Amino acid sequence: MQGASARPDDGRVTNPRSFLRRYPYVVALVAVLVLVLGGLTVAVTAISTAPGRASAAEQRCTADDLADRWSSGQLHLDARSVRTDATVLAVRGDEPTQTGSTMKVVTASAALTALGADHRFTTRVVSGASSDAVVLVGGGDPTLSRLPSGQDGVYPGAPHLDDLARQVRSAHPGPIRLVQVDTALFDGPAWHPSWTESARTSGSVSNITALMVDGDRDDPTEAYSLRSDTAVSRAATSFAALLGPDVQVETASVTVPKAATTLGSVRSATVSELVGTLLTHSDDTLAEVLARHVAVAEGTGRSFDAIQAGTTAALRHAGVPTSGLRLVDGSGLSSDNRVPAAFLTQLMRVVVQHRDGLAPVDAGLAVAGKTGTLAEHGRFTGPASDARGHVRGKTGTLDDMFGLTGITDEVGGDRIVFTVFAEGTGDAEARQEIDRLAASLWRCGGDAPTLH
Repeated sequence: MQGASARPDDGRVTNPRSFLRRYPYVVALVAVLVLVLGGLTVAVTAISTAPGRASAAEQRCTADDLADRWSSGQLHLDARSVRTDATVLAVRGDEPTQTGSTMKVVTASAALTALGADHRFTTRVVSGASSDAVVLVGGGDPTLSRLPSGQDGVYPGAPHLDDLARQVRSAHPGPIRLVQVDTALFDGPAWHPSWTESARTSGSVSNITALMVDGDRDDPTEAYSLRSDTAVSRAATSFAALLGPDVQVETASVTVPKAATTLGSVRSATVSELVGTLLTHSDDTLAEVLARHVAVAEGTGRSFDAIQAGTTAALRHAGVPTSGLRLVDGSGLSSDNRVPAAFLTQLMRVVVQHRDGLAPVDAGLAVAGKTGTLAEHGRFTGPASDARGHVRGKTGTLDDMFGLTGITDEVGGDRIVFTVFAEGTGDAEARQEIDRLAASLWRCGGDAPTLH
């Protein structure tokens, strides 16, 4: 049997250790050649691939070219690095302009900051001034539903009037002949003077009152169902019918007696859950009610006029600069709102970093080509189709503007937050131009050049 150092008959050395001992200079020479040639290979590879990488990045990062060739109205744009906050692209980013429903990101953020993610709104019934009267106290919950318990309408997880009625019938000692209401939580006009009547008839928004059911929709299961101008009456009448056939209703707001006994109560979903519904489905009534609650919580008032001070106070808690804003409502329906694109982008950066309790805003954003308003109107198709699922955001639309504030998925080690408005146009093609710009910002990611 051959040992470890045995040689075959042809004289070749098969043991590496033996070879090293016999031919040390040959081994050294080979090692030097390997190092030299290897270095040349690395250098050549680096030289040949660096331009390729630059070219690929340039091909992906076409956002500045798209902005230069913008054709849909007047462009307002602010885009920033999530990682560094460096500006990637800006066109009139500091000029205040209309917002449309991108305002809902502002309202949702203020609600989470001022009220807290776990806060719920309570609707109560208390004893009235006479023994046969009860008072339905509006808690500012537009999701309260007249549908039977167990049946969801537009708002998932909503409280139900029939549950409240059962509690009241059980707790009240005698017959009930009268339902009164307390709607004092909100005051001022229920309809903003800058809103068009078509916003009501198209089912976009209701009167903003502290007491309503199903967002005051004619059909509780249809998001864009006709709204009335008698929201309080609809709620009170629906509740009275559950107490008995002959129960009367008075819809003028009364003051709850000091010695009143609580007969029943129901609570809304959490503010965090309501924010999700608000953003994904762009619910105007829910936005307006949350803006009122923010104003009440911040002590600035209970009407439309209190929204500016209430919302900006809440956002300052989150460390977002609020100078230069004009906020006349919470939904963005009014063309009198004025917000710079740069402000929304800065706010979205806080959102995507989940700072100051704003993670639910991120969770509620629509996903490009997948959910909510970013899955409607042919969004993110054609040249922007590769960004489907990679951009999240909130859209905004008025008669003469289109907008999107959003966040891209990570590419090249960074994400981009951006806000883009196409102002002064009613051409729906603006949506596709916005999508192409957003898709390009996603492709750029960490390869996007920054402005200094």
